[in-house]
Amino acid sequence: MPTKQIYPLKPLPRAKNMRLHRAFTLVEMLVVISIIGILVALLLPALGVARETARSVACQNNLRQFGIGLIAHSERNNGAMCTGAFDWLNDGAVTEKGWVADLVNVGTPTGEMLCASNSARVSETFYDLLQAPTASFEADSCVPRLGTPVTKEPDGSDLFNACRNIVKNAPGVGSTGRNNVVLKEIYAKAYNTNYTASWYLVRGEPMVGASGNLQVANGACGPASLANRQCSTGPLRTSVLDTSSTPSSAVPLIGDGGLVTQKPLPIDFEDSPSGSATARSFTTGPVLISSLSMPTFSGAMRDGPSGWWATWHKQVLQDYRGFGVVHRNSCNIVFADGSVRGIGDKNRDGYINNGFGAIGGFTTTAPDVETTELHSSFAIDPKKF
Repeated sequence: MPTKQIYPLKPLPRAKNMRLHRAFTLVEMLVVISIIGILVALLLPALGVARETARSVACQNNLRQFGIGLIAHSERNNGAMCTGAFDWLNDGAVTEKGWVADLVNVGTPTGEMLCASNSARVSETFYDLLQAPTASFEADSCVPRLGTPVTKEPDGSDLFNACRNIVKNAPGVGSTGRNNVVLKEIYAKAYNTNYTASWYLVRGEPMVGASGNLQVANGACGPASLANRQCSTGPLRTSVLDTSSTPSSAVPLIGDGGLVTQKPLPIDFEDSPSGSATARSFTTGPVLISSLSMPTFSGAMRDGPSGWWATWHKQVLQDYRGFGVVHRNSCNIVFADGSVRGIGDKNRDGYINNGFGAIGGFTTTAPDVETTELHSSFAIDPKKF
């Protein structure tokens, strides 16, 4: 059999215009990297806006749920929208008194419904829970800081609510026992918030005497102040809203919390280290436009242009600096009609200016919001005053 002849393969001729493959030059790589950097720079702000928008929507949903809870509370409690502020010193035991306790105790865990855009994660009342001297609390009949009396466990041992437990069993400021009670019996059970209640919600309207000054319902429970519950008609009632000429859609209930640097956290709270600012409990209330202070009078008549009636009606506004503009210079607020909307800080000074001058942190005299949109009188219905 003849053998087959094997012929070697010849390489194909290289086309004249065919070029050898080569790697990127340094210049080309730098150009590509620059283009990628530009694209990333263009995308990051958009991603940041999208993330903040999502946070604001979640915040508004929280506030909407709070509003529903307050209305439900009023239906169960003869029109009272809450039992007061989340404030141990001024309102009482925080697991039993205040709008936070009202919601938590019926299944709305406010401490798990925080505004993600707010750098403050813990309410200012925790500073008081950890730091306030308690020696006089048990004898104080003005504010129920100890809460309900001691009850018994099935085995006969005493059962204390958290605030009574602090006063009776762990009063030492900075003690491990007190810190543990606050962290485990209050904070861990969702009695917390980084939202701020309006003065209207937790105090209603001021109690004004014949002299035009704030009067204390129980003379032994002074001094007179806007924070003192004894100087107000108490938490807002739906009957006040129903009979008022002020639209409920303009009466704020709860909003994003402003920062309180004067009451920093004395210990670590999960992702909030010691020294972090806290969130304000409730807004200041009605103050003089000229000085941002509580109106006081000495021998003033009621009537006339210089009388105290004119001062309360024409020279006083609600101080809303306790609200926080945490959503790209906007503050989300739930109103008494259940609606939720953002109020913008137009001049970006960090506060909602509803008619004040350039004082107290306000940088301009231009209002951020009209009082028809955000009610700002000393009372919800000043015409009845």
